[in-house]
Amino acid sequence: MDNELLLLGLLRLESMHGYQLNEFLDKRLGFLTDLKHSTAYYLLNKLEEKGFITKDVEREGNRPERYVYELTPAGRDRFHDLLAANLREAHMPDYNTDIGLLFIDAVPAEDLREALEEKRAGLAEMLETIRVYVDEHPAGSPARYALRHNIAHFEVELSWLDEILEELNSQHIIRGDIFSCIQTNEETA
Repeated sequence: MDNELLLLGLLRLESMHGYQLNEFLDKRLGFLTDLKHSTAYYLLNKLEEKGFITKDVEREGNRPERYVYELTPAGRDRFHDLLAANLREAHMPDYNTDIGLLFIDAVPAEDLREALEEKRAGLAEMLETIRVYVDEHPAGSPARYALRHNIAHFEVELSWLDEILEELNSQHIIRGDIFSCIQTNEETA
């Protein structure tokens, strides 16, 4: 649903062909989404089937034909519904790292420390890149809010990694602890 909101929102700003959309997503919104090109085209086809967008064929010179997507009135309504839901609903943050953490007992301590330090360095680099982009947007701009939200998450993630790395120096990892986690979840469900 968030990817649908994203595509409808971009088309709300201006009509675009698929390559333009994907280029914009890759170069300007890569910090926000990892929407794959094939998924974007799939969603565009679904949005067209539902009457939320139209596509027209365009050709420039000797270039191949391409489809230009445009928002319909029904698409504007759908955009506003999705936007309202997105802004009102609490979303569970997605932390893919947690899946790996459930199984760190399978990694030798030295390798684990090296992996987490490498992760930390990568996150710190991403954080610095995003910090540069913040200054490109004036206070009160939507892009600045989104970038600052990402910065806050990166800062917390780095702080959390520092704590984990410190704990790994002094504690032994308990094997099979994931089963007690599953058991606790089953009891509370």
